[in-house]
Amino acid sequence: MVLMFSVDEALAQMLPSFRTLPAKRVSLSRVMGRVLAEDITADTALPPFANSSMDGYAVRAADAL
Repeated sequence: MVLMFSVDEALAQMLPSFRTLPAKRVSLSRVMGRVLAEDITADTALPPFANSSMDGYAVRAADAL
């Protein structure tokens, strides 16, 4: 017998088993695969001047026909 759950039912059963881990400081060389515990922001804007030449968008050639 195969039981089928909706996504909401499966989440309701699984999510109570998870817990948030405490934040941990690690060196920059060991951050691969980790998630930030809080947002970070830059102290200064880069570049420190208006540079609209870098603004733009990409389009796939197949979508432009």
